[in-house]
Amino acid sequence: MQVAASEADQWNSLLSGESDAELLRQLEQRLTGDSSCESGSQWRAIVESISDGICAADSEGRIVQANPAFAALVAVASSDMLMGRSVCDEIVAAAPGDSEQLIERVSRGMTAFVCELRRGAELADGVLRVACVPLQGTADSDGSSVWQIRDVTHQKLAEEARNQFVFTATHELRTPLCNLKAYAETLALQDGIDVDQQKEFCNIINSEATRLARFVDELLNISQMEGGGLSVTKHQTDVERMLKEVLDHVRPQFDKKSQTLEYSLPAKMPKLSVDKDKIAGTLINLLGNACKYTPEDGTIRFTAEVEPGSLAMHVEDSGYGISSEELPRVFDKFFRSSDQQVRDVEGTGLGLAFAKEVARLHGGSLTAQSEVGRGSRFTLTLPLEVQND
Repeated sequence: MQVAASEADQWNSLLSGESDAELLRQLEQRLTGDSSCESGSQWRAIVESISDGICAADSEGRIVQANPAFAALVAVASSDMLMGRSVCDEIVAAAPGDSEQLIERVSRGMTAFVCELRRGAELADGVLRVACVPLQGTADSDGSSVWQIRDVTHQKLAEEARNQFVFTATHELRTPLCNLKAYAETLALQDGIDVDQQKEFCNIINSEATRLARFVDELLNISQMEGGGLSVTKHQTDVERMLKEVLDHVRPQFDKKSQTLEYSLPAKMPKLSVDKDKIAGTLINLLGNACKYTPEDGTIRFTAEVEPGSLAMHVEDSGYGISSEELPRVFDKFFRSSDQQVRDVEGTGLGLAFAKEVARLHGGSLTAQSEVGRGSRFTLTLPLEVQND
């Protein structure tokens, strides 16, 4: 913290007690490396290389110096173009979503504050964290100040995803645990339950235990991904046989919702060196999602195509679809759509993140196309000649 304190002291000593003209002169010396200012070139290099936007404003709130990062964050071509402009107006133009908050803070007078401003209506549009610090010894006399802005969009999206995951995980754990407890207590305490009903209760208990195990497996997979420990064990695999096993595995899900599962496989399927369990799990996840997010009586199509140098497998549904705003985030960990139809369906937001990582580890790719109300199409592409890691 000694470095931070030293920098603060130098900023304060630099600006304390100076007129606006002198303030400008001193800043220019510090940031342009004027020979009369010792270590000026170092200051310029430091301020211009950091990713945070930094600017100094005079008593009228006009910008007298700014680094390139500040200009970039407020969408101005160069820091020179900012000279003499209102720092408050520039930040408001860059982040109009919460502009009233900044204007209200500035109207109170030049006091230190930190606030977060959205660039638009949605969090994904961007979030800027703005800090303003009046210089010691000048807050009452000339109102000089230093401003800092930082793009915290990724941090905010991560926090939102984490909060959503906590909510989802709580639900995913509570529901099966409650069912397990209820049916186990009924079997243990209630007399006169016939054999068929006992079997039904046992099947439900087994189903809920499987659901919990699957959720735990997803968490472990994500943990391995984040730790860089997820790996694949590749073997020569009969792809046609694997695909038929996958389709047989998911068919009961489609039958339960009276959905039509159509599929088309090439006459001659190649053999690939892949991790059969992980590729099969990825396809089951894609087909399971298609089933979950397609209404009853809908249609899901699975198509495999041998292309030059690759095998492409498409899962296409006639379901709810994904908006263009949310489509780039579908492979993010813990992401769930804001569409209420989607939120009403059980899910953790982990499956697609895992599937994309599996595709990457095989040297392939997983892509998505979608349109709201018209369904989605996910494509898993694997190279025909898979290289070992």
